[in-house]
Amino acid sequence: MRRKRACNVCAGILVALAVMPGLVFAAGAREPVDEEVSVTIAYNQYFEMTFGPADPPIVAIREAVAEKYPHIKVEFHTTPTTADAWHDSYVTWFMAQDSSVDLLGVGAYWTAEFGEAGWLLPLDGKIDPAILKQLDPAYLDAHTYNGQLIGLGPWWGGIGGLYYRADLLEEYGFDPPKTYQELVDICKTIMADNPGMTGWTWPAMNDMVLVNRWVEFLFGFGGTYFNEDGTSAMNSPEAKEALSFMKYLIDSGISPREITTWKEEDSFVRFVSGDAIFHSGRQDMMFWLDDPNQSRIPNKWGFIPNPAAPGGESAGFYEGWAFSVNRFSRNQEAALKVLEIMFDFPVQKQFNLSQGPIQANMHVYTDEEVIANNPHIPLIEQVAETAKPPIPSPYYTEMADILRENLHAALTGITEPNRALDVAARRINDIIR
Repeated sequence: MRRKRACNVCAGILVALAVMPGLVFAAGAREPVDEEVSVTIAYNQYFEMTFGPADPPIVAIREAVAEKYPHIKVEFHTTPTTADAWHDSYVTWFMAQDSSVDLLGVGAYWTAEFGEAGWLLPLDGKIDPAILKQLDPAYLDAHTYNGQLIGLGPWWGGIGGLYYRADLLEEYGFDPPKTYQELVDICKTIMADNPGMTGWTWPAMNDMVLVNRWVEFLFGFGGTYFNEDGTSAMNSPEAKEALSFMKYLIDSGISPREITTWKEEDSFVRFVSGDAIFHSGRQDMMFWLDDPNQSRIPNKWGFIPNPAAPGGESAGFYEGWAFSVNRFSRNQEAALKVLEIMFDFPVQKQFNLSQGPIQANMHVYTDEEVIANNPHIPLIEQVAETAKPPIPSPYYTEMADILRENLHAALTGITEPNRALDVAARRINDIIR
């Protein structure tokens, strides 16, 4: 009787364990297995597409997750493609504390806004240090707000750098420039022998891309976004020197006056046509500059970090998409596991082979298969180290609008550079207050 009762007690314990939340026993097994859970990722339609010799991103993620965590099922929610509609969808979800999406593709422009609102889960102490060690620190900083890491990225994005005519610099005995003065000297020398040649092209139309390029000059002259007290530093002596130099480039003819009407795709036409010595823009161009059907300078160019003034730092404006965990997710632990897999090397490599531009994991840029697919990919690595994020403020859009208006007014001669930045800083400080 005692033995039978003991067996009954044991059976009762096993039944109780079997129905405990989160604990499931496999048939015929003694060890518990994790309960099945779904993790939903929100991103645009390109997650289901491929443009290279690899599976679409969502396929690569699902396969990698299934191999390591068979109990986690990865679902996909398609967001709008346009940034404004995409952003507004997220805000609607957050305001409703919607928990149906666990991982979110978040633009660097939104980092401060979403971080300030507390809509994204801080990742500090939650991600495997071995994964973080593989990611470029400059990119991690770009997705950090108020000292908290709130996204891993980029998954996809752009970084600004300097394109140059390698053949012309070699012909005239110049090394690629590291300072603004070196670049100016090179332009003056080569342009003197080639009257039809343009020195340096960059977009300066009255839109957001002007702000992007301005950021590179700002940091290049040693400036920064904000003072230690949190007020705008857009009219610091360094900032004014940067804008005055931009104006000088136009007034001197090194950069053509018509750049003030050029959007990004207009600005690189002369360089691609072989009629410019330098061009500042994103890394995207390097993937087709050697195509004779699209370019007149195949194998005659290079790509390096932007130059800087003494006391400044080389800076490349960073437009990247990170992934963050929804603060309202009910599957945060599983979402963190999926996030780690997404940024570990195997999936990052597959994404590069599928869609290119830039990834957070720096091992991508030394991988033989990746380099064979795109021999120029290692050029991005040194430029990535110069990444500067958009203005880290919840009011980024308003601040950028103020800047583009005043920067453009200065470059077109409507107002003086110093006055333009004083006005911009005052209006930005009104927003901050």
